Amino acid sequence: MHFDVPETDLIRWRRHLHEHPELAYREEATSAYVEEELRAIGVDGIERPVKTSLVAWVKGTKPTDKPTKTVALRCDLDALPVEEASDLPFKSKNPGVSHVCGHDAHMAMMLATAKVLAQHRDAFSGTVKFFFQHAEEQIPGGAADMVAAGVMEGVDAVVGLHVWNAKTGTILVATDRQASTASDSAVIRIEGCGAHGSAPHTGIDPILVGAEIVQALHTIVSRNINPEHFAVVSPTIFRAGTVVNVIPQTAEIGLNTRTKDPEDRKLIKERIFTICESVAKAHGAKVEVEWEQGYAAIEQSDDMINRALRVCRETLGEENVGTWHGMSASEDFSAFSAEAPGVYLILGCGSAEEGCPYSNHHPSFRVREEALPVGVRVEVAMALDYLNG
Repeated sequence: MHFDVPETDLIRWRRHLHEHPELAYREEATSAYVEEELRAIGVDGIERPVKTSLVAWVKGTKPTDKPTKTVALRCDLDALPVEEASDLPFKSKNPGVSHVCGHDAHMAMMLATAKVLAQHRDAFSGTVKFFFQHAEEQIPGGAADMVAAGVMEGVDAVVGLHVWNAKTGTILVATDRQASTASDSAVIRIEGCGAHGSAPHTGIDPILVGAEIVQALHTIVSRNINPEHFAVVSPTIFRAGTVVNVIPQTAEIGLNTRTKDPEDRKLIKERIFTICESVAKAHGAKVEVEWEQGYAAIEQSDDMINRALRVCRETLGEENVGTWHGMSASEDFSAFSAEAPGVYLILGCGSAEEGCPYSNHHPSFRVREEALPVGVRVEVAMALDYLNG
């Protein structure tokens, strides 16, 4: 199907949203703006399954004698608590908050996709749903809220797309079943016995206990996980003491884990608890591990992976479509893809060679707007191929 991307609207939407970022669970103005634009586009319906999320839909009118299907496209609304470092004329007007993960681009592309499909209802049968999801950046995440509200009922397939620090206008398709990692975290609190710095024998040093725990944690991946599997255990916080002549009473360690295999995820958690308890016991200290389970890995279906490869190559040309094993980051799109066959695509929005050296979440992360029409073409093509295939 030939169509024109509404580029003027696309850029207008993106720049407005970039200027007015809002944090997770606070996307009131963002969702109101998106709803206003969806009504102007003329979608067939809009619902708010959760306070700051939206579901809109467009029904095709193409005659068919086959059962119709429903495909969902998803974007995210929230920004990050990061002060934007740029000289853009439309830089964030909200101090300390910015769209340095590209969610402004995601929303703009989704609005443009909705407009194209609303103008071409006769080109497809079935229904396209548009998920404008709140709170991707903050655990427990908005996707789980939306699934609990029933948005996946009747959805046959789901597609996600995310901008990335890569060559402008290229698409990456993860060929592994897992397009991302599962993310978990822990806070380890150690209680020793404080003492004078000159008399360590009278106390139990929680810094020493913590140091041994950190060293042991770094052996989990190298000695317990199959080297063919992806896994990371990263201690990232170590707090203890306030003065140099006092052995402190307590120490605290923060850590983050990433895995793809569910059994590895379970094993790493077990090993962390075992290591902490064993090391603390050896020193006569007490330990408490507070575990926070994060997002699961995005599970893709083979059919949707193959469909995405074919559709993207047909739409953009072989030279503009690449493959990879998926990202080491985590994403709550996994809550949607656990309910229906899904695929998660990456859209290059600028590489270092193109003057965009900074990755997502960096204060100077930049989206080259030339990439956005490509994302729209891919979203439209994926929806049409699935519904008409």
